[in-house]
Amino acid sequence: MMRLKLVGSVLVLTFLAASPAAAQLCVGNPSFGYGPYQGSIAASFSDGVRGVDAGFAAGGQTIFGGAGVTVLNFTDVDVRTAGIFAHAGAELAGNRENTILLCPLVRLDVLAGPDIGPVDTSTVGLQGGGSLGVIVHDVGDLQVVPFFGLAIVYGRTTQEVFGTEATFSDTGGRADLGVGFLFNRNAAITPSVSIPFATGGSDATFTIRFSFNFGR
Repeated sequence: MMRLKLVGSVLVLTFLAASPAAAQLCVGNPSFGYGPYQGSIAASFSDGVRGVDAGFAAGGQTIFGGAGVTVLNFTDVDVRTAGIFAHAGAELAGNRENTILLCPLVRLDVLAGPDIGPVDTSTVGLQGGGSLGVIVHDVGDLQVVPFFGLAIVYGRTTQEVFGTEATFSDTGGRADLGVGFLFNRNAAITPSVSIPFATGGSDATFTIRFSFNFGR
């Protein structure tokens, strides 16, 4: 029973460690208008959770999508989980100058683990929402793009113990705040914070992401 309770707390941490879908200027990353392909790597930190993800995305002036892998380390219980994610969205101009950018975004996460003793765990997460980015500085090779996003997040975890399955689910929200520092319009460093609300946990997640666009 104690192990089930422990894995239940890990479900909450997995749910909160979900990252916002990342691709365009609306989330502080380079625009696909300057390169149709994008690679990224990110490190995330929360109370009891450390995460790393790497992704690849492609897109055009409006539509984009991508996929990647993620690894989470739960420091309180010394276990790890790994998984894959996919995301898609569209970037829309909010004004004639194209300095205000709006993006509807969706993301799917599938995680295997963490497994503790006889308990095998898998998690599926789905999030949908939007992000607003504003170009506040665009001089020379440097752009500065603060952004704000909101998402609804659904998580479902299945645990199997000696052939018996149990399913847990949670639905809540997340607010994302960050700023992208773009160099030469095709590389960016983007620190951000994700704050969950109306869910089983309340710990913020801090993320630092490096992304770069390439191709013609």
